[in-house]
Parts: sequence; structure tokens; C-alpha cells
Amino acid sequence: MVHRFVSGGQTGVQRAVLDTAIKLGIDYSGWIPRGRRSEDGPLDTRYQLKEMESIDIRQTIKRNIESSDGTLVISRGKLSDWLTLSVQFTLQSHNQLLHADLSQRSLFEASTLICDWAEVHRIRRLYVTGPRQSEDKSIYSDSCSILEASIYLGFIKATSLGSFMGASNGGDAGQKYPTTVEQAVERLKGALSLKDRVMVANTDAERLDELYRWLAEYIKKNYGLYSGNPELMTSCAAYAGVGEPLPDEVCMVIIRALWEELRRTHRMRLV
Repeated sequence: MVHRFVSGGQTGVQRAVLDTAIKLGIDYSGWIPRGRRSEDGPLDTRYQLKEMESIDIRQTIKRNIESSDGTLVISRGKLSDWLTLSVQFTLQSHNQLLHADLSQRSLFEASTLICDWAEVHRIRRLYVTGPRQSEDKSIYSDSCSILEASIYLGFIKATSLGSFMGASNGGDAGQKYPTTVEQAVERLKGALSLKDRVMVANTDAERLDELYRWLAEYIKKNYGLYSGNPELMTSCAAYAGVGEPLPDEVCMVIIRALWEELRRTHRMRLV
């Protein structure tokens, strides 16, 4: 799974990389030409990129590629000359390369492709590039959606492989099951790493279904929902103001309560 994004800080795709990384609490780095030059003026100092000694965009591209394990190009249709140059530099460096062409794939297909490719090739530091905002007006928002979805898919895959939330040491084995929503949230919050808590806190409300896919099986297995746990089910019913919830509905109540708690305590804001 990708642990760090690399970006050159330009408008469009490269700016989407930075904003997605900041939103979800993912590490990022990169180089930008001297003077922090970008299409819309000097890059804002909140983006912590290193400044090159040269204004030569070719040298900047090459340095960013050398700082990564693979290059992802997100575009729509034919590549511009400078993106073609990025492809050539990547091939020369023997790094992995993926081109997600949005004229050929839906946003979700692109997200799935990126997630699978990064997993197969063990990409940890990913340089992401693509058209500037002046070249494609919707590329920024599309890239944000694609990158965020690919990150969630990566977490979901990690869960299914048993490598998430203490699976190696038995998770919550040996502990009594939580009997209230509050206990369940505290237990779940403690099982998450700081990075995961930040990711949950910065998840949009419409993506809670994706969090459900990520967390539900863990909750059912470790909080006694397969064997009933009537106390927890009663607490969730009261919390949500419903009758007799099913285990899947109990999971969603706990996940929403976790999300609301972390939004208050762990949410990162762009300033």
C-alpha cells in the first residue's frame, strides 16, 4: 500500500495529490522549481515541498521520479509533451509506470486499477502527475476522487488480508465484549493507529458506507455480534432510536458514532 505521495506542486493533478494527502493524513513530499513556481503563482507555503536550485521543470520532474518507486499519470486522452517526458524519465529510471486514462475508464475503474497496481508492484512512494488545471478544468476534482477512493480500497484490502487492527496479536481476544455504544467506540478508537483515526475523521459523510466495508467484519467478530451480545444491541438501538437492529445495523451505528467522535477530536483542517 502507498505510504507516501510525491508531487511537484503544480495545479491540477499534482495539487490534488497534496490536498488528498493532507486531508487523509498521509505523508507526502516532492520537489518544486526555484521560486516555488506554479501555474497560479508561487505555491502556498502550507504545502511542504522542497525547492530546487533550478527553474528547469525537466530537472524537477526527474528529481521527483528518482524520489519514488513508481509514477502514476492521471489524464484524459493524449499526453502533453511534458507528461510524455515524465513517462520517458520513469522508463529510464526503471521505475514502475501506470497511466490512468479517464477517457477510457470510469473514476471507480481508475481507482481500482491504481490500488491493484500499487499492491502488485509494492509501491510505497508514488509520484503522481497529470494535466494542469488550465489543460483540463475537471482534472483536479476527478483526481481527488480517484486518489481518495484508491486509498480506501487499499485499507479494505488490508483488512481482508488480516493485516489490520491488531490481527497479528489477536485483536481484542481475551477482552470482554463492549456492552454500550460508548465502550465500543472507545475500544475501536484504541485499535486504530493515529493515521487511521485521522483518515476516519476526514472521511466525508457520503463515504461512510466505505468505512462500513472496512470495519464491519472486525466489529462483528470482536464485539460478540455473531453470538448476539444483547446488551450492545440494546444500547445501539437506544442510541439510534430504532427497534431491534440487525448486526449490520449495529455496526453502522458504532461506525457513525466513531466517525462523529473523531470528527470532534482528530479532524485536520486546511489553513
